[in-house]
Amino acid sequence: MNFKSKYIVVALIAGVILVVGLFMGWFSGDKDTDTIGEAGLRGVAGDPVDVTLDFYELWLSAKKSTSTNPFAEGLTRSMTLSQTMSNKLSELEGKLGEEDLDPVLCQLSTPDGLRVRPIFKQEEAVQLLVLATKETKELSSTQASVTLSAHDGLWEITDITCSSGESAPIQGEFSFDREGYLLTNIPAPLDPNSWYFVFEESGTPGHTVALILNNASTCIATDATESVCSTDKFTQAMKAHVQGGMTEAGVDVKRIEFQEYSN
Repeated sequence: MNFKSKYIVVALIAGVILVVGLFMGWFSGDKDTDTIGEAGLRGVAGDPVDVTLDFYELWLSAKKSTSTNPFAEGLTRSMTLSQTMSNKLSELEGKLGEEDLDPVLCQLSTPDGLRVRPIFKQEEAVQLLVLATKETKELSSTQASVTLSAHDGLWEITDITCSSGESAPIQGEFSFDREGYLLTNIPAPLDPNSWYFVFEESGTPGHTVALILNNASTCIATDATESVCSTDKFTQAMKAHVQGGMTEAGVDVKRIEFQEYSN
């Protein structure tokens, strides 16, 4: 391994350790009460998981009601949403049909309940998966990928993307589409024997996700040769472009394109 590769590995592992340390502290401390900032800023104080669940439970309750709906309840103007997200949802009022996915729940039918699966957490950025508690013919594996940002001690939802955990997302070709580096020997609590993908999100490096490979996972070498992905061909800090579907366990890899290091 040359000096540049060793430097990249050290930098990536350092970033992963930072993310793992933040993630380990996810559920520590007391639950904060949801409040609106004193200065009237958009966002809600508290743990980002609780902030998300509180908003989603209100939306779900309004969906279940026979006398109202989320739009009539003014939930699209919730302080939990960024102004951009609030405007985006508000514009959908009266435009959704029975065949359209709910833009928040990402389901055609109203689920009985919801559960949350963290994807990553950093000091000022969090991404979660929000899924139905049960899957039926009407409630498929579709899930909501929710991104939150922090400012002034407050969390706000800045994006909600509907995608499928088993195939390509509802919006766009892949729910996960990033450039980064392949890495193994990740520090605990992650499995040191598995391969992970380390990438940058919103300008912050060190985000880590597990790679889920199968016979449908295609790897493309730097000479454009295609083959079924095999970890035998992976090397530490190998630069790659990974595309696939985000699931609870990691990225269901559809395509990995290996890239040459740039000078």
